[in-house]
Amino acid sequence: MNLEELEKQVTLLEDVHEIENLQKLYGYYFDYTMYTEVIDLFSENTDSVEVSGHGVFRGKKGAKRMYNAMLGRKHPGLTFFEIMQSQGVVEVAPDGKTATGRWYTPSFESRPVGGTQRQTWQFGVYDNEYIKENGKWYFKKLHWNLTFWPSFESGFVKVPRLSDDISFLSADAPATAYHPYPSGYHVPYPFKHPVTGE
Repeated sequence: MNLEELEKQVTLLEDVHEIENLQKLYGYYFDYTMYTEVIDLFSENTDSVEVSGHGVFRGKKGAKRMYNAMLGRKHPGLTFFEIMQSQGVVEVAPDGKTATGRWYTPSFESRPVGGTQRQTWQFGVYDNEYIKENGKWYFKKLHWNLTFWPSFESGFVKVPRLSDDISFLSADAPATAYHPYPSGYHVPYPFKHPVTGE
């Protein structure tokens, strides 16, 4: 490797590290309903935000509308919420200006469901796009696809999801892909196979 190639490799590693940190910060802010901080992680040129079956919210204004709608919901019994983001795969485009990332997200929470406090668990996949602006990475497109959301007692085989209530949101478009268990739907990979290139 010559000096120019080494500099490109270092920049690539730094970019991947910054994107991984961006994703982790999103998780911490989201866990504690710090939606103002969440919104600040999005580019002014945001494409869209899509969470579960809530629909597509376009642009930075759409992101604000969706997260503020979540913030406006009253969950007096919500006592615990934690999202773990694992198996992240980040790919930075050759020009170093955009990137994609995919993450598994098992999560656990305690919230009122049907008037009763329930401990629940969720599982889904983040399939995100990022953009580098003025030397800093931001979310350009965020998509979380729900796989299941049952109570601990029932498990996801008996009750794949506790509710599909999305009446509190007003999306710009229907969800592009919402096929929870047991549909068998597999969120397409944003990356190519490292050996075959397919």
